[in-house]
Amino acid sequence: MTKSSIEDLAARIDELEERVDALETDTQQLEETVEAQAQTIASQREALTQYETRADDLEAKLDAASDHRKHLQQRLYAVESADTPTDESNTRRSPLQQLIRLPSQALSKLTANQERARFIAKDIREYATNVPAGFALDSSTIRTVLHAKEGRTPHTQTVSRVMDFLDDLGKAGVKIVKRRGTKRVIFTEHAVSELAATTTSTGGSGITDVVMGWR
Repeated sequence: MTKSSIEDLAARIDELEERVDALETDTQQLEETVEAQAQTIASQREALTQYETRADDLEAKLDAASDHRKHLQQRLYAVESADTPTDESNTRRSPLQQLIRLPSQALSKLTANQERARFIAKDIREYATNVPAGFALDSSTIRTVLHAKEGRTPHTQTVSRVMDFLDDLGKAGVKIVKRRGTKRVIFTEHAVSELAATTTSTGGSGITDVVMGWR
C-alpha cells in the first residue's frame, strides 16, 4: 500500500470518526429531548388525572345537591297534600311499582337516581338473571345498563345509590346481598311478576302519594 493510499485511508477514518461523534451527539440530544417530553407528558397526564378526579367529585356533589333539593321538594309536596285522599288500589302496590306507574308530568320531580331506579325496574326481566332466590341484578349489570342509557359510565356511588333505591322501594320483595365481593340486588319471583305486570298510568297517583309510601 502506497503512502498516498495510507493517507487517504487515515483521512477517511478521521472523517468517519467525526461523523460518529456527530451522530453520538445528535443521539444524546434526541434522548434528552425524548426524556424531557416524556416527563412533560407524565406531568400532563398526572394533571389530567387530577382534573378528571376533581370533575368527578364536583359532578358527584352536584348530583347529591340535586337529589337533596328534589327530596325537599317531594317532602313539601307530601306535606301540602297530606289531606288529599289516595287511591287505595295504588297503596297496595310497593313503592317501586308506584314509581313505575307515575304519570309523565310527575317524572320531572324525581331525583336522577330515582329515575335511574325506575328505568331499571320497568324492564327488570330484561336485565336481571334468574337465580334460585328469584332474579339477581349485580352492580356491573346496572353500570352497563346505565352506560347504555346515558352514554357514559356512572360513578360507583351512583350505582350504589340506585341499588339502595331498588332495595328501599321494593320493600319485602327486594334485598341487597354481597357475595364474593360483589353486591347484588335480589328480587323475588313475585316482585318481578308484579313489576312486569305494572304499566305506566296516565291517570295514576302523583308524586306525593309515592313519596308518602316511601317514608
